[in-house]
Order: sequence, then C-alpha cells, then structure tokens
Amino acid sequence: MRKNPKEKKHPRIRRRVFAYLAAFVAFVLALLWLMQIVWLDDFYRWDKTRQITQAADAVESNIGNAQLSALMDRLAQQNDVCILLLDSDKHVFLSSDDIHYCLIHRMSSRDLSFWCSMIPENGDTLTELFNIAPFGGDQYNSHQFRGNVPKMEDDKKQSLLCARRVTLPDGTGGYLLLNSIITPLDSTVATLRMQLMLITIIVLLGATLLAMLISRKVTRSIVETSEAAHSLSRGQYEIPPHGCEYREMAELNGTLVYAAKELSQVENLQHELIANISHDLRTPLTMIGGYVEMMRDIPGEATPENMQVIIDETQRLTSLVNELLDFSRLQTGALALNPAPYPFTASVQAITDRVSRMVQQNGYQVVFHPAAQVKAIADEQRIAQVVYNLVGNALTYTGEDKTVEIHQEVIGKMVRLTIHDSGKGIAPEELPLIWNRYYRTQETHKRAIIGSGLGLSIVRSILEKHNVPFGVDSKEGEGTSFWFELPLTEE
Repeated sequence: MRKNPKEKKHPRIRRRVFAYLAAFVAFVLALLWLMQIVWLDDFYRWDKTRQITQAADAVESNIGNAQLSALMDRLAQQNDVCILLLDSDKHVFLSSDDIHYCLIHRMSSRDLSFWCSMIPENGDTLTELFNIAPFGGDQYNSHQFRGNVPKMEDDKKQSLLCARRVTLPDGTGGYLLLNSIITPLDSTVATLRMQLMLITIIVLLGATLLAMLISRKVTRSIVETSEAAHSLSRGQYEIPPHGCEYREMAELNGTLVYAAKELSQVENLQHELIANISHDLRTPLTMIGGYVEMMRDIPGEATPENMQVIIDETQRLTSLVNELLDFSRLQTGALALNPAPYPFTASVQAITDRVSRMVQQNGYQVVFHPAAQVKAIADEQRIAQVVYNLVGNALTYTGEDKTVEIHQEVIGKMVRLTIHDSGKGIAPEELPLIWNRYYRTQETHKRAIIGSGLGLSIVRSILEKHNVPFGVDSKEGEGTSFWFELPLTEE
C-alpha cells in the first residue's frame, strides 16, 4: 500500500512512551532540586518560625501554672530557644537561657524597652530576624589559625526574635520574648547537592532503561496486531495467534481474529452466493436457448406450450434481477417504506391464489388458514414481497406432500402470519445463522420453485425496516415455520 506523501506522520509509540517517562523523571528531579537546594533555606526559616511560635503559645497558655519554669526549660532544650518573661516594668519574671549568642539575654534595658514597645497591642506576635555579628562578643578569628579549623560564619548566622504581650498571674500585663538561632545551611546544601547529582545520574540511567523496556514490551503486541491487520487488509484471513501480556491488547487481538474469521466466512459465502446465482441464471438461459434452437431447427415445434416455457423462464430471469436490485437497495437503505392501513388478510389470500395457480401443475399446493379478516399497518407492496418470498422458500424445501400451509392469528394488537413447510427442517446450530447475509444451509443448492434464492435476505431487511417481530421455528424431520407480526389498525 502506497503512502500518501501529504499524510501526517505520527510518532512511534516507543518514542512517545520514552518522552513521557523522561518528562516525568525530569519533573521529579527538578522538584527535588528545588525543594532540597533552592528553597531549603526558606523552608527552614518557615519551620523555625513555626516552632518558636508554638513554644510561645505553650508558655502563654501555662503562665498561671506553678511548674511554668520547668516547662520553659524543657521548651528551651527541645526547640533550641531562650525564653524571657518580663513584667509590666520590664523586670525579669521568669527566664530560660539555653542557646549561645542569645539575643534577648544580652540586650540592654533600653533595647528591651524598645522592642517591648514595638509589640502590637492587638494580640499579634512580633517576629524579627537579626544578624548575630553586631551582638556577638566572641573574639575568635579563624584567620589567626592554621589547618582545618572552624570558620568564621557568625556574620552568616541570624537570630529570630518572637515577642508578644501576655497577662501575668496577678492580672497585670507582661511581655514574652523568645529567641532562636537560624543556622546557615551551606554545608548541608553542599552535601545534598552531591547526593542529588548522584541520584540524578542514577535515576536518568534507570529511567532510560525502564523506558526502553516498557516501550519494547508494550509495542511488541501492538506491532504484531498491526501486522495482522495489514495481512487482513490484503485478504489474508489466517491470523496466527500470539501471546499478549496485557488484557486490552488480548481483547483487541481476539476481536481481530474474530473479524478475520467473519470476513473469511463472508467471502466464502459470497463466492457460494455468486455460484448459486450463476446457477439460477444459467438454468433459464439454457432452457430459453434450447427451446429457441429447437423451434428454429425442427418444424412444428413452435407450439404454444414451448412458447410458454420461454415466457416462464424469462419471467424467472426478470424476477431474479428484480430481487437482486431490491436486495441491493435494501442493504444501502435506498428503499423507502410507505406504511399505511390495508386489508392484510385479503392481500395474503390474493398472493396464495396467485402462487397456487403457478405451482399446481407441478403438484404443489398452498393452503391459507385465516382466523379473521383483519387490517394491518405496513407497506403493502413490501409485505407482499415478504409473503411471496417466504412462500417461495417453503415451496422449495417442503416435503414429499408438496404442501405449504399459511396460518393467520391475532395476538393482542398484532396479527401473526406463519408459513409452514413439511421439509427436513433446519439444524439447531444453523437456526441463528439463516438470516445472516449470504448464508445458506449445508443442504446442496436447490433451484427455487419460485423466486431467486435471495428471499430470506430480502425478508429480513424489509421486516427490520418495519421494526416488527419475526423469526423461525424448526425441528429436524418436522419441517420449518417462518413467522412475522404486524400491528393491527385500531378499527
């Protein structure tokens, strides 16, 4: 099959799977780098602020407790903070100092008064960050020493101050101040950076191998199914089964195998139908040609009887061609229906009489048993075609008594017509299939007494377009009954 040069070229599934997995891995790695490197300081400050605020809440909630001092010491140790509780005169009420370079314990009275005055009076908490260097008294200088000695990083450290107004046990106002150190994370970030670089390399290699493995395992079944579909398009209906690891692909492959079997069966039935139609066409043509040659070559053979044979075979050919045209129009939906009330019983009786006159000379008889004279709503011309085809089918396969019986009965608001023959019947496994397009039972092809052999396909199409119930009942050795129902008029 030639490819259209203008047809859009779609990407392969393997590349798409690899691209999706690579994008996901890149997103996860980028998120790790952002969280562990870029935003680590911000998260650390946020968490430290949260801890010191929770410690302040705990102290404020237990100011009247006799064990407040022990609680403050425990909070100071646990959260690495120092705590200072002042009265209204800025005098120390309780204190807990547990960190080096504590800012609030090294402030002058003037500085304490200043920061206390900065605390909001509406109950909010004052939070401030300071560099430690201006408040530090350590004279250590790393430049005065040799070797691997501690570096001077005090200028990078920050002190976090948290202050709020509280009420003391005697009902007077007070001030609660907490202080903690924000330690620089440079060494931690450096360690994490090295680890993340190794993790990134390992994850990228692993993701590449995993993407190749997934894409190969997923696309293998798809490629095999695609090749089978291409074989199907070339008319090769033998699809070798292949194992599928995924349920969806197994279902798709099963559907493809089923379609291949159905197409193979349809093709075989089409060939059989063409052969049968060719037989139906060849027989009357042979008879017409033979009788015409006989009448030409033998004097006195141009009799009315021989002329009637030619006329009958010509009518058979016309009927076959018309049914082929009707079948084609029904399959394409080009045949429109015109449903209307009409005398159903009288119409069936007229068909019965006409068919009886046609077949009685060959010993066949058609008997109609109407329960009552009724009117139905349908397309009279098409329903007449249905009855004609069903009767013709019954005449073709009826038994040695050469009798076809037609029964009419009223069931509720419907009238049912049943056409019964006394033939060999249809095998149970073939009953669901006889309505299928091109289907014919295993019995050797018989020339229809009347009609073309396409009757059941036309019957099914017409009744389906009427949207009415229809079916077939058969037992081997007891004959077959075809039936359908039509709605009655409200009269």
